[in-house]
Amino acid sequence: MLVFLLRLAVSIDNNDIKDSLKQDCVIESTAVRSGAIAAHRRDSPDDDTGFSFVNCKINGTGRIYLGRAWGNYSRAIYSNCYFDNIINPAGWTDWNDPLRQKTVVFGEFQCRGTGANTTGRVPWSKKLSFEEAKPFLDMKFIDGPQWLRL
Repeated sequence: MLVFLLRLAVSIDNNDIKDSLKQDCVIESTAVRSGAIAAHRRDSPDDDTGFSFVNCKINGTGRIYLGRAWGNYSRAIYSNCYFDNIINPAGWTDWNDPLRQKTVVFGEFQCRGTGANTTGRVPWSKKLSFEEAKPFLDMKFIDGPQWLRL
């Protein structure tokens, strides 16, 4: 298994990245106080882009959000990930734009660890079923079979 270590002092954003699949990686926050792992932007609900994290381990320092709404239709999904106790209990932030709470897609599927407790999560995030998470679980999400030779 290939393990990818990503150290974050700031969030992953999508200036040039429209789709992103992080799989079997370790994401280590280096935040002193707070931060966010993902900052995704979609301009339309018809846009099929987003960030997907599958089988990742998230640890480090600070009190971080899983994602922040950079745009009105931001999308970030975490599936089968381990969250250490660095996740802000709210989990997600609308980045000071409450209207985004109705249009973003922020979800978690079968995550575990002390930071995976969804009791304090914002009410507009989703606890996904397998059927809801399925499109984000493999390379098909980033059209991988079309451009990756494996």
